[in-house]
Amino acid sequence: MNSGITYPRGFKATGISCGIKKDNKKDLALIYSESEAVAAGLFTTNKIKSASILVDLKHLQRRNSQAIFIISGNANTCTGKKGIENSQIILNLLAPLLSVEKEKILLASTGKIGIPLPVTKIKEAIPKLVASLSNDGKSAAEAILTTDRKTKEISFSTGIFGQGKREVRIGGMAKGSGMIEPNLSTMLAFFTTDAVIEPEALREALREAVKNSFNQITVDNEESTNDSVIILANGEAKNRKIKRETKEFKKFSFALKKASLHLAKMIVADGEGAQKVIEVKIEQAWCQKDANRLARAVAGSNLVKAAIAGSSGNWGRIMAALGRVRARLNPDTLDLFINGILVFSRGEKQVYQEKELQKSLGQKEVRIEVNLHCGNFSSSFFGCDLTEEYVRINKE
Repeated sequence: MNSGITYPRGFKATGISCGIKKDNKKDLALIYSESEAVAAGLFTTNKIKSASILVDLKHLQRRNSQAIFIISGNANTCTGKKGIENSQIILNLLAPLLSVEKEKILLASTGKIGIPLPVTKIKEAIPKLVASLSNDGKSAAEAILTTDRKTKEISFSTGIFGQGKREVRIGGMAKGSGMIEPNLSTMLAFFTTDAVIEPEALREALREAVKNSFNQITVDNEESTNDSVIILANGEAKNRKIKRETKEFKKFSFALKKASLHLAKMIVADGEGAQKVIEVKIEQAWCQKDANRLARAVAGSNLVKAAIAGSSGNWGRIMAALGRVRARLNPDTLDLFINGILVFSRGEKQVYQEKELQKSLGQKEVRIEVNLHCGNFSSSFFGCDLTEEYVRINKE
C-alpha cells in the first residue's frame, strides 16, 4: 500500500536532482492530484516572505489546486521582482506538462536566502520530474530536506467512510531541522487527503491542526521566511461532503491534528544537532496566553536546552525562564517536576535523589511539568536540547 504523501487515493509524487544541491542530492519535488482538489495553506508570519509564498497567496484565492512544486536548496527569498518572474517561468513550463492551469499549481521553496533561482537547471529537469511521478512518495520526502537527517512522513486514517467502505485517508510529509520557532518557521509541511470537504471546513481544520502542532514547537527561536503548510483534498473517497460543526468534521479535524503533531514532533527530534526531545507542560495557569508564553519560554531557553544536553539537573534555569515571562506566577504556589520527579514546590527545593534525576535526563525524551495552581488553563510545547553540533552546522 502507498504511504506518506501518496497514501490517499488519486495522488502521485516524485523527487529528483537538478543540480541545486551538491553530490547529486534530490532538490526538486512534485505532488500531483489526478483530479482537481480543494486547497488551503498557512504561511510564515515573518514580514520577509519568499516569492513562492507570494505566488501561493494569490493562487489560493481560487480555492482549487492540483499540484505543489517544491524547490530545496534555494529559498527564492529577497530576490526582488526576478524571484516572481522566475516563479512564473517555472509555472509556464510545468502547467502544460501536467495539463493544468498554472494558477492551480502551488509553490514552496527552502534553502539559502538572496540567491536567484538557477532557472535553466530547473527548466531542464521539469520534464523528467513530471515523467517520474509515481504512487511512491518517498523520493519527494527526500527531495525537500536541507539540513535534516531523516525524512518525515505520515499516513493516517480518519474513521470516515465513503462509497464502497473506502475510508478517508490523510498523508503527509515535512522538512525542518533548524530555524524552527512558533508561528511556522523554516519548515515545510504538505498534506493530502481524498476527503470530500468544504473549502471553509478544510481551512478551519488546517488552522486548528497547525495551532496545536507546528506552532507549538521550537528548535532555535529563529523565525524563517519560507514556512508553508499546505493541504490538498481531491474528494476521491467519495464520502458525504464534510461540513463544519458536524460529527464528520470533528473526526477529520482530530485526524489532521494527530498527523500534524506527529510530523511536528519528528521535526523537533531532528533538530540540528539535537539528541533529545523536550516536552514542556504548563498546568493550571491563569489564562491561555500565560500558559502558552510560559511553555514557550522554557522550551526555547538556551540555558535550559544546554542543561538538558548535558543531563544536568539544574532546575534553577527553568525557574529563571519562567520568571522572566509576563504572566501571573507565584513561586510559593508553584510545583516543578522533571521526568516525574518533584524538584521544587511551594517556594523551595524538594528532597529527591539527584543521581536518579541525572540518570533520567539521559533519556531521549525529557518531560518538564509546571503546575501554577492559579487557574484552569494548560499548554504543551515541544523543543530539543542544544549541542555543540548545532553551532558546527550553523557557524558558516
